[in-house]
Amino acid sequence: MSRWWRRKAAQEDQEQQQRQRQGQGQEQGQEQGQGRPVGGHITLTEVTDGGPEQEIVRVEISPEEWHTMRARAAIERLGPEHPDALDAVRELARVLGSTPGRGEEAVAYYQQVARGQWTVLGPHHAETLRTSAELAALLHRTGQLQLAESAWRDTFRGQSETLGRDHPDTLRSAAGLAVVLEDLRRAPEAEPLARDVLERRTRLLGPDHPDVLTAANSHAASLIKCARHQEAERALRGLVPRLERRYGPDHERTAAARANLGAVLVRLNRHAEAETQLRAVIRSFEATVGPHHENTFTARNNLAAVLHAMERYEDAVPVLRDVLAGRVALNGEDHPVTVSTRDNLANVLIDVGRYAEATALLDRCVRDYRRIYGPGHPREQAAEEKLAWLRDDKR
Repeated sequence: MSRWWRRKAAQEDQEQQQRQRQGQGQEQGQEQGQGRPVGGHITLTEVTDGGPEQEIVRVEISPEEWHTMRARAAIERLGPEHPDALDAVRELARVLGSTPGRGEEAVAYYQQVARGQWTVLGPHHAETLRTSAELAALLHRTGQLQLAESAWRDTFRGQSETLGRDHPDTLRSAAGLAVVLEDLRRAPEAEPLARDVLERRTRLLGPDHPDVLTAANSHAASLIKCARHQEAERALRGLVPRLERRYGPDHERTAAARANLGAVLVRLNRHAEAETQLRAVIRSFEATVGPHHENTFTARNNLAAVLHAMERYEDAVPVLRDVLAGRVALNGEDHPVTVSTRDNLANVLIDVGRYAEATALLDRCVRDYRRIYGPGHPREQAAEEKLAWLRDDKR
């Protein structure tokens, strides 16, 4: 006779790895609960009387399929609001959240888990708050900035009340809220949060802990967005050597701080120095995280800003075209960072006299800014003003 059964070897390996990671701590920048998704397999075997069991075929199952089956089985066996069933659905949401094109599904599953945990465990339970933080991070990654702000605020408030302001989870949520506020172009609100995270981590962990170094870079980036450029330069001049000593000159974290330094130099009109800095950063990122990583795109976008400031418009256009194409592939057409790149390209196209293409890009930016930030946002108004100028004066 023949029979089917599902082997759990691959899933058990993943769970063992997760247990081994427990207690090792988590540096800022890593997402809670995020490990490399592992699938499984189904094996068909033949069993004959008096003979050994023989494998006939093995069917591999993707991580998405594996976790979908686990979640459905847990719900059927335990009910949709059982804590173990909610955990299984959350694991499915984590896998989908790391799968390109599945972000909306992942958000829906996270929201399902959050509602269930709120009812069963209560709003201040550790698992409820953990789900809330993961949902906030996913909303941010998928470009749903206003929803992400609301989720981060709720998470930060709940963790502050239950865990205290110095708890690592609370500090991660404060940092997440600060970044989304920056992306919403509300940097003056974000900077005090980023500074508070840096000060608390420094006091708790010491000046050279990895979380402190990351928080220092995040605060410097916030200073840049607040146009406090000289403060940011001083902070980054002190930070980069510390990162080089700990990680080396080409490590991703070191390159990220050097990229921020390059961005400061652009704003301080030290263009030749900024170009040298940013080209070195791009080489480092390409060697470490690859040419299609968001960090690489950010550095190349900043290089285009330098070229634009130096009036090397024809040099800046292909750089921004490549960044736009890369961000579309990575994040989608409607993600806020894609929209911002499209706006940057339109500005450079105006300076090289390609008005028709710039008009088409800006027309789309106006609609996208209204959707992302709401009507009347300064970015929408600026794009509308440029669009009106093109239509009135360049017809």
